Amino acid sequence: MRIGWLVWAVLVPAVPAAAQETDADPDGSEIVVTGRRPLRIDAKVLRAAQARFAADHAELSPQGVLRFELWRRGKRVRADGLNLALTDSAGRQVPATIDGDGRAAFAPVPKGRWFLTAPAQPSGMSLRPIVLSGRTGINDRRLGDLRLQCRIVVSMAKAKASVLAMPVIGVFDAIGGCASKSFGFYHWAEQPLAGAVAVAADGGPPTVLPLSATRDAYLPPLSNRKLGNETRIRTTYQ
Repeated sequence: MRIGWLVWAVLVPAVPAAAQETDADPDGSEIVVTGRRPLRIDAKVLRAAQARFAADHAELSPQGVLRFELWRRGKRVRADGLNLALTDSAGRQVPATIDGDGRAAFAPVPKGRWFLTAPAQPSGMSLRPIVLSGRTGINDRRLGDLRLQCRIVVSMAKAKASVLAMPVIGVFDAIGGCASKSFGFYHWAEQPLAGAVAVAADGGPPTVLPLSATRDAYLPPLSNRKLGNETRIRTTYQ
């Protein structure tokens, strides 16, 4: 098993409330909420994501914006109409901001115990971060945005990792984290992929990128130091 998949295995972005049932994703990459019960995600994973974005965006994604996506069974779920909100134990709420593409943004998470909540949903969902700069899109990404997104994913994993998972994350950090050639950060696609390429900002032939066996994800060249942050990662669908 590659280190990359091990990191995904300890990332638990959608955490069920104590009374909820859980179900493991078939590839072992996530744990999701199942059944028609309210979504309840510990907001410390959002706080960790916001902190990592604030620390690294000037280096990797100066014009980037951090958003969050909800996914269910390999399909992205638009957040429109889900009534997502940050909620504390006293019942106070801070509504999420939903953009035109159905992705959620949050004000800085307040101090204390807060949770991302939504009314009952019919089946399991998971939460994933996404960083997008201006004049880019889901099929035309900056490599710097993806590099920052990887760091955010790992920060979220650390925020929710169990004691047993910490040695795995320690190995990941020791080998260089997201910049390591031993690490594979697959980025999921919203539709089956026909292909993915990296196009350097200074020209030259595109570099063909590996796809997952099921063609639902691609492997961006995060560790390739010859490719700068302005390199574009372009995907096409089947």
